[in-house]
Amino acid sequence: MDKLTERTVFHEIELKKDDDDILEDGEIVLPDPEWEGLTPDEKNIHHEDNSDDEWDTDLDEDEGSGTSRRIIMNDYSRQIYLAACNQLGIVPVHCFLKAINTEVMNLNFQGLGPLGTRAVATGMVKDSFTTHLYLAGNFIGHDGIRNVCDMLRENQYITHIDLSENELDTYAAEMLASVFKENDTLTTMKLSGNNFKDEDAEYFASILKIGSRYRNGQFTGLRSLDLSHNLFCDDGASILGHAIGDTETLTNMNLSWNRIRTPGIACIAKGIEENNSLKSLDLSSNGVDNKGADYIGEALEHNETLTDLNLNSNRIGLEGVVSLFKHLGKNEALKIIRLSNNPITLQGPVAALKLLEEGDSVLRELEIADACVPREFHAIYEEAQTLRPDFKVHLAGFMNSRDMCKAEVKSNKDSWKKDPMLVFVHFIESKKIKLFDMFKMFDRDKSCTVSKDEFRDGLKQVGCPLDDKEFNHLLNILDVNKDGEVDIGELLDGVEKNKKRLEKYTPEITSKTPEVINSSSNPSTRPTSKTENRTQSKLSSSRPTSGYTSETSSDEEQELNIQVKTPSPIPSRQQSSTPNDQISAQDNSTAEATRKDKDINVENEEDNGVNVSLQKSITVV
Repeated sequence: MDKLTERTVFHEIELKKDDDDILEDGEIVLPDPEWEGLTPDEKNIHHEDNSDDEWDTDLDEDEGSGTSRRIIMNDYSRQIYLAACNQLGIVPVHCFLKAINTEVMNLNFQGLGPLGTRAVATGMVKDSFTTHLYLAGNFIGHDGIRNVCDMLRENQYITHIDLSENELDTYAAEMLASVFKENDTLTTMKLSGNNFKDEDAEYFASILKIGSRYRNGQFTGLRSLDLSHNLFCDDGASILGHAIGDTETLTNMNLSWNRIRTPGIACIAKGIEENNSLKSLDLSSNGVDNKGADYIGEALEHNETLTDLNLNSNRIGLEGVVSLFKHLGKNEALKIIRLSNNPITLQGPVAALKLLEEGDSVLRELEIADACVPREFHAIYEEAQTLRPDFKVHLAGFMNSRDMCKAEVKSNKDSWKKDPMLVFVHFIESKKIKLFDMFKMFDRDKSCTVSKDEFRDGLKQVGCPLDDKEFNHLLNILDVNKDGEVDIGELLDGVEKNKKRLEKYTPEITSKTPEVINSSSNPSTRPTSKTENRTQSKLSSSRPTSGYTSETSSDEEQELNIQVKTPSPIPSRQQSSTPNDQISAQDNSTAEATRKDKDINVENEEDNGVNVSLQKSITVV
């Protein structure tokens, strides 16, 4: 145990080795095979990976020595951790061993305790792979936080650390503040669910006031701080509010579930007004009342960076909503505001929308997830969406069933816009683009297939409203054989299959598509034009009066079934023309049989729009 000093000087950790082994900088000897930290299979793997044939080393073995030295370079953190567990007398954590050489080391709720945390910190000092270290819910205590802070002074690769729900207090706040004087790689720190109080706010304020540094092509500094579920009151909020106004790097701040009331909210609002980097602020589950909402609204008039504000579960009423949205009309940055679980009454959402229409706000999303709205809200909401198509309101429901049905119908009608394939088909149909021409334009190399890049560039050229993520989804649907290209058959099949789906949502688009009429179709199903009707009527009236033996066309030999629009059709007239009287007696039987075989119904459409069905019998000799 004495090999691990109070400051955890990690390279003093002693591994079992022969007395004649010589360690150079960065090299370590594999522990003895009888040690229980490694399985026999793992020992064989290490032995094979470090054979003399595959490993270059300038350390010559002593002649006559029966022990083979095995130096491991790529398993450093694992061996250090196992050695630390062995000396501390604790069982290694499988999650740690599994996550070695990965970016995320998730050890949340593993019951590490102070000793387990010390072993983990020991193994992480020289680790160059892990960037996210999660240690929430491990009750690390004072010893554990000291070891973690010592490790963070040495490690320059970890950017995210989570120490939530570890019952940390003032000592931990002081230790963490000292780390940021030496470490400039940490960008995210989560300290939710601890016991930090007002007096600890000074340490966090000192962290926020540390300016950014330019390192490795980018600016450093803390960008996200989570202090939710702690014990900060108005005094602590006052200190943090001044720090928010001074910080140059912070973009996300979470102060939810504390005990901040109106005086503290006023100080935080002052910090929001002076800040020029904060993008997301969470003040939910505090004591923000109508006066606090007015303070925040005044600050938003001058803030140009905050885009997401969470005020859920506070004490904001109708008066606070009116005050907040009056000021919000002059803000040009905020896009999302959350007001769920506030006593804003039924008129709160209505007042909010009316004030938004009057101002120049760029708000896109309003969340009032627990509020029911009156009947007038639906009409105002539709009017707001005509001016701002991207604007959305998340509600609990409607007081009127008719409005609820309208909202549901509208939601279902617009759901096709979330499907990239339907958006593509809608674009093709609305623009009346011919797929063959479009495919020919996309196929620049004339290979009869369109590559991914050709397809993307072509869609951008014609103005198809799809981003990169939606385009990848569209290509995945069209590329049936998964060869990374789209041929004309796949394109036609994909569009044709999804036309029927689109008809359910946009019948007005699909109904405008011109219907192709095949000229060789059966006349019995093809509508007859007015000119054709008049021509057929003229031909029938100008037939010869004697010896009628002309041949009829194939169209005249078939029966035309025309729908009659008059209440009762004119009964068919039997033909009694002169040619029948002049037929010789010996041909009467033949003519009678022929008369029964062929009947043609001719539509005679008058100028007044009335259709009359006439049946005429034509004898073919």
